[in-house]
Amino acid sequence: MNALHFAAIFSLLSAPVLADEVWESDMGQIVYEAEEGGAAIFSFTNVDAYPAKLIIPGLAGNYSNRSSHDAYWIGQGAGACTAFMSHGNAPASSQWGRAQLVFDGPAFPTSLTVVLGFCLDEPNIVIRGE
Repeated sequence: MNALHFAAIFSLLSAPVLADEVWESDMGQIVYEAEEGGAAIFSFTNVDAYPAKLIIPGLAGNYSNRSSHDAYWIGQGAGACTAFMSHGNAPASSQWGRAQLVFDGPAFPTSLTVVLGFCLDEPNIVIRGE
């Protein structure tokens, strides 16, 4: 095996496998997709059945000291917010809101609860992930 092959294998083994963190909910899977700028990015299906992203600032790289985390979400489809929000290269959306992510335990594997609010409303819609 040459040095290039060894380096490629090592880089794959040393990176966390984020997609291994998947929770099942009544709405479908909640998946830890990526880390960007210190935020963890989860994908999920919102209560209106549209795909959405949950952005959790400060959670990136935290795999063993999780608790309750303020977050926000951005969805696809028609929204009711008077302002538009976007994340990354995705088109701006009027379907977004505040969120709270609460882990049952400090490290994976553990269940979680996502509480969503629309626009700037207080989060009150619960999605449970096991």
